[in-house]
Amino acid sequence: MQHTKPQRLAVLSAAISLVLASPWASAQSQADTDAPASAAKPAGNKQLQTVVVTGTRTSNRTEAESLSPVDVLTPKDLNATGSTDLAGALNALLPSLDFPRPAINDGNDAIRPATLRGMSPDDVLVLVDGKRYHTTAMVNYNSSVGRGSSPVDLNSIPMSAIDHIEVLRDGAAAQYGSAAIAGVINVILKHGAAKGNNSITASGGIMDAGDGAQNGVQGSMGIDLGGHGSQAKGWARVAWNYQSAMNTNRAENTDILTTHPGAANASGVPYQRYGDPASKTYQMLINFGYSLTRNIELYGYINASRRNVVSNGYYRPWNDSARNVQSIYPNGFLPQIVNHTNDYEGVLGIRGHNNGWNWDFSGNYGENYVNYDIQNTINTSLYHSTGYSPTYFNAGAFRNRQGLLNLDMSHDYDWGLASPVTLAFGGEYRKEQYTINPGEADSYYFNANTINPATGTPYPGGSQVFPGLSPSVAGNWSRHSQAVYADLEADVTDKLSAGVAGRYEHYSDAGATRSGKVSARYQFTDSFALRGTVSNGFRAPSLAQQNYESVVTLIQNGQLAQIGTFRPSNPVAIALGAKPLKPEKSANYSFGGVWQPTNNFSASLDLYQIRVWDQILYSDQLTVTPTVDNPVSGAQFFVNGATTRTRGADLVANYRFDFSNWGTLNLTGSANYNQVHIIKISTPAFGRASQGLLTNATPHTKYVLTGDWQLSHFNLHANLTRYGTVTRMGDLPPVGTSYAELADQQFAARWLLDLSASYTVAAWTFTVGADNLTNQYPSKVSLQASGAGGYEDRADGLQYSSLSPFGFDGRYWYGKVTFRF
Repeated sequence: MQHTKPQRLAVLSAAISLVLASPWASAQSQADTDAPASAAKPAGNKQLQTVVVTGTRTSNRTEAESLSPVDVLTPKDLNATGSTDLAGALNALLPSLDFPRPAINDGNDAIRPATLRGMSPDDVLVLVDGKRYHTTAMVNYNSSVGRGSSPVDLNSIPMSAIDHIEVLRDGAAAQYGSAAIAGVINVILKHGAAKGNNSITASGGIMDAGDGAQNGVQGSMGIDLGGHGSQAKGWARVAWNYQSAMNTNRAENTDILTTHPGAANASGVPYQRYGDPASKTYQMLINFGYSLTRNIELYGYINASRRNVVSNGYYRPWNDSARNVQSIYPNGFLPQIVNHTNDYEGVLGIRGHNNGWNWDFSGNYGENYVNYDIQNTINTSLYHSTGYSPTYFNAGAFRNRQGLLNLDMSHDYDWGLASPVTLAFGGEYRKEQYTINPGEADSYYFNANTINPATGTPYPGGSQVFPGLSPSVAGNWSRHSQAVYADLEADVTDKLSAGVAGRYEHYSDAGATRSGKVSARYQFTDSFALRGTVSNGFRAPSLAQQNYESVVTLIQNGQLAQIGTFRPSNPVAIALGAKPLKPEKSANYSFGGVWQPTNNFSASLDLYQIRVWDQILYSDQLTVTPTVDNPVSGAQFFVNGATTRTRGADLVANYRFDFSNWGTLNLTGSANYNQVHIIKISTPAFGRASQGLLTNATPHTKYVLTGDWQLSHFNLHANLTRYGTVTRMGDLPPVGTSYAELADQQFAARWLLDLSASYTVAAWTFTVGADNLTNQYPSKVSLQASGAGGYEDRADGLQYSSLSPFGFDGRYWYGKVTFRF
């Protein structure tokens, strides 16, 4: 019997797992490990003294000695950007990460996905202090980057709580479990209560265009829980963040007076509000550690985050007979979604060290709850049926919950090698729940017998911009999974380091998966080493992808239409070709080199290939006939529909100058090349425009050049980023023209310069800066390609593409004041 390539990799990884599950194996699970940065101490004279805990189970592996490429970002790096949100800061700092800022994107204006190496946002695993963080309840159903994903909301984590961030750019499903196909982002929290590590920062800023004003205050403070010096019993640390941001508008026509009946509109372009939404953010994180005995510690954290985001829809003109009631909105109206997104995460664990064993038992619970209120809107079907309609609705809510139990153990053995051998094993139990709550009855009301005399068709039902969730789509779904994993890592000789990992995981709805990973690093000289990894991985379909269902207003054939997303088990979806979802499978290869000829210079280059089978896709809009039960003209669903291959390279170089009396200058140059190629499409419901979102919607190249000059109390920071071209691909070119001539558009590369200056006096630091100092905007959407493939339509006034990797707001000025105590 012949085996396919995924099957052969699964057999290999199963064999690795069996070997590692032998009585020799022991150890701590990095899959859901809580290895605090404070516990890791470098041993000996390392090439680089930044010790990492992501992608390794040893306690003294440095960034340069890691068997896989790891980026380490400090609070200084994050704060040097003008971003007050974590994902925006990472986008400015990491060439391999992209965080576009699309608009008129419904709930995804509030919960925006970040991508690593151009892959699906679902393929990035996020950890907080080594613990798996929960994903969102939202599905990105718009034609933008990350379409169909329901990833972690990075912006639910307060930046003031972060000690540093480690980004593992390598497949790590064998170490961490589902979703670690593209890589892992591990957010390490601040620990301890030492004086001088507390701070409060007040910030404010405004866009050069005069809108988008922001202000906020954030901080972190430690609390001593008793003891003295090295005998301290424990500590607690409280971090908080409040941010308020006004909306921006970069539509072609921003004059709302042109919406009035008979108003002059020389441009002929309708009014829209197209830009960042207005938002308010409230966050608090409390983490702690307490020594129960000399060798046993109780630890944990609680994170709570709430954001209220007002997302804009398309403006409804006054004379739209189907969607407007002139007696209520004589000038038309702009419907808005008021997103209330709430995140909660709690971890409680106990860990210790006894007789050479490190052990860690923990439980954590995470939840994302998104509640939709719709304002400045109307249900025309309800109005024309009853003579009344509210203009404010509760349209329902989505909730995603995750609970885990982990037991992790590790032990170092002296096998006569160059260093002790770290053996690790562990187990995990995970329970997930997904809930859809219906909206109020008026929000989804539809009467097929209430006909619009102007069109001869029924008035559209439900609250406009987002019709309420009906009881028929509401429900509660759950699943559980069990996992065991094992790991072996050591310096085999003075020059050779190696590691092997295996994992077996079983899902109650998606079946069993096996994954393995082999890593090696060889130090050819004191200054040069090669490293490489081979692994296979998986990602189980999320409960949101299996059970999300809603009706939203999207563009269909150039017109606003009701489009339904149906779960794969829905008869409508089954009739269109939907089948039960199964896990994605991947094969990852990475090979690179690390070079440090002097103490002041280091460089690394890593090449990679990631192949994904059974990739989960969000289908195109398929035309259906509206009925009383399903008043939609288009349907979409999730399907395992593609085999893809991602190839690329990451380059990072650092140089430090010491100018003596003139201070120090740290220069960093980093670059990413990335290309996603579709090998096979196994579903007809995924057209050319959707394929373009996978292959050409994120830059193939991104360069980041950073400089930090420190002179006494003065610091100057510059960040120059080049975002490569992106291409929007269309589906339906006019007869007689080619795709390249009309339906596609390439948006030019752009260089963006961020500049900030800080001055520290006593406990105070004052900072002023500008992001996008040269006020760069993306290329405008061409008229000939406008609206192709369901994207923004220049005729509707959406002059910038939602695919822009840096948004389209222009220059941003800001200032910060920090007090440390």
